[in-house]
Amino acid sequence: MIPSKSHAPRALRRARLALASVVLASAALLAPAGAAAQGAGGDPTLAQTLFEEGRRLMEAKSYAEACPKLAESQRLRPGTGTLLNLALCNEALGRTATAWGQFKEALFASKKEGNAAREAFAQEHISALEPRLSKIQLNAESTPGLLIRVGGSDIPAAALGTPIPIDPGTHQVEATAQGYAVWSTTVQVGDSADLKTIAIPKLQPAPAPEKAAAPQGPAVGGADSGGSSGGEGLRTAGFVIGGAGVAVLGVGAVFGALASGQASDAEKDPALCPNKQCTPLGREEIDAAETKALLSTIGFGVGIAALGAGAILVLTSGPSRTEGARAASGRVQARVVPLIAPDGGGVGVLGKF
Repeated sequence: MIPSKSHAPRALRRARLALASVVLASAALLAPAGAAAQGAGGDPTLAQTLFEEGRRLMEAKSYAEACPKLAESQRLRPGTGTLLNLALCNEALGRTATAWGQFKEALFASKKEGNAAREAFAQEHISALEPRLSKIQLNAESTPGLLIRVGGSDIPAAALGTPIPIDPGTHQVEATAQGYAVWSTTVQVGDSADLKTIAIPKLQPAPAPEKAAAPQGPAVGGADSGGSSGGEGLRTAGFVIGGAGVAVLGVGAVFGALASGQASDAEKDPALCPNKQCTPLGREEIDAAETKALLSTIGFGVGIAALGAGAILVLTSGPSRTEGARAASGRVQARVVPLIAPDGGGVGVLGKF
C-alpha cells in the first residue's frame, strides 16, 4: 500500500482512507482482539458492542458519532485494533495531531505484540500525517509556579519553547500562577503544516482582595462591663429616639387640641350648624377637625412607640461609666409589653433597676 502524499487532494485522501479501512478490517487487522489479550478489567460485552457500532458508523462516514463510541470501547477494554480504528476515525475528522499520537501508540503496541501487519499499517499513516501536522510553540517569561493550559490540557514546563503537534481549530491558551492574575489568549491553528508561536508575558501580581468594612454601628456592651463605648452609644441613641418621641407626642397633643376646638366652634356657630344640623360649610369644618384628630391619634401612637424604643436602648445599653459601682450590685432587667387602646397603641417597658 502506497502512503498518501501531503500534497494529495483531501477528497482523494479520504477515499483512500475509507478503502484502506475496509480492506484492513476485512483482513482482521483492525479487529479488537488485542483487548481480550490484554485482560483489562472493563465490560467486554459493552466494549465489543461499542466497537461494532463505531465501525458501522465509520463505514457510513458518520465519523463524529463513531469516534466517541470507539474511544469508550478503548477505555473499557484497551486493544491495538480498537486504537487503530479510533486513530482512523480522528484522522477522518481532521484531528491530525490526535490521530498521529494514536497511530504512534498503536505502532509501539504492535511491535510489542509482534504484529507486523498492524505495525506497517500504523507506520504508513504516521508517515502520511507527519508532513501535515500543525504545531504550536509556547514561549513564556519566568514566573514562579507558572501553569499553562491549551484547550484544557496542561502543558509541562519542559515543553516550553518546543513546537507541539496540535489539532487544527480554535484553541484557548491560559497561563496562571498562585498570587498572579490569569493571562489568556485565543489562537486559530490552520489545517495543514501551520505553526503558531505564542509569547506568554510575565504574569502580573493579582490585586489584593478588598477588606470587609468594619461595622459602623456601636457594639452592644454587657451589663457588667462597667459601661463600654458601645453601651454609651446605645444609651445616647436611646435618649435621642426618646426625645423624638416626646416631640411627636407634643405634635399629637397640638393636633388634638386643634381638632377639639375646631369641631366645638363649628357646632356652636349658628351659621354653620343651626339647630345641630350642619350646613355643607359646617360639614367641611367638622371633617377638617376629624382629620386633625386622626393626625393626633397617629402622633400619639408614633410618639409612644419611639419612647418605648428609646427606653429599650437605654435599659439594654448597660450602666454608664458613672453608674458602674451601682450596677455591680444588681443587673438591669427589663421587658417590653404592647399597649393597645381603642384609638391607638404603642409599647411599654416594665423593669427592675
